[in-house]
Amino acid sequence: MSEIVETKTIYRRITWLLVIVNLSVPAFVLFQRNGNNLGDTANIWVGWISAALMTVVLLVSIYRRLPAASRKIPRSMVMISIGLVVLSGLITTISIAATPSDNYLQVALSDVPLDKVHPERKRLLVELLRRDKAASDENGRLAKTMKPISPALYSVASFASKEVMESTSSQLKQAYDGDRSYEAAKLQALQNFHDQMLKVDPDYLSAFEAKLRSNNAAEDALEATETKWVTSTIDLYSYAVAHSTQVSMTKDGHLVIVDDSVRQNLLQQINECTTLQQTMLDQRQKAASDQRAIQQAMVIKH
Repeated sequence: MSEIVETKTIYRRITWLLVIVNLSVPAFVLFQRNGNNLGDTANIWVGWISAALMTVVLLVSIYRRLPAASRKIPRSMVMISIGLVVLSGLITTISIAATPSDNYLQVALSDVPLDKVHPERKRLLVELLRRDKAASDENGRLAKTMKPISPALYSVASFASKEVMESTSSQLKQAYDGDRSYEAAKLQALQNFHDQMLKVDPDYLSAFEAKLRSNNAAEDALEATETKWVTSTIDLYSYAVAHSTQVSMTKDGHLVIVDDSVRQNLLQQINECTTLQQTMLDQRQKAASDQRAIQQAMVIKH
């Protein structure tokens, strides 16, 4: 008789443990929801699968710990376990469906229409992210259609003739103009965001733009270096074009510059341009390792 009472006590404890485990899953999913990059559907599946796996693991573990003589999981406990898994999954599903996500990037990458995103402040942030992504995608598409500058900048072949010098300079300018168009699109998106958010939540706008400015120093320095590098390189090839009659290339690929002062000027300008180019590449690598300023600004809250 005492064994029966003890067994019932064990099963009662197991049942309570199953209840605690299954009801903790929705809380965990909601807690980490805005910290991961999963969509709402994926988070719901995480809830269902987690509840099922944890229940199975718990039952198997308990079954193995029971004495061999009483090693048995009652049918009623199996049914209770299934019911708790379903309840846990339903709570997760309803909770996620009823509460909008605070992960702005996740919402921006989803196909949720803007008029379904609330409140207004969140809608404006999502719209900004989508415009920024659209500009980035367009810039990437254009970059793929452009061929590398040929001949390579500063190579002997790029000074082969007046026509080649002009072509090299033109290719660089075309690539730079594409970058400027991308920057202009981002600035326009930020301006539209500023104008609209100013009416909706000026306090949040102030905090957002302060955060943005603090993270834009490296980006501004990179843009200034790039502009200086492009301008210097175009000036270099303009100078070479102006003195093209004194510059020629031999059949074996050697550059011949008749005037010594022209040679010295070209070498000096090439050194300055390559130094600026390396500085720009170093700044670009550092900027790539940092989080984008707009995404960092998204975490600002009242």
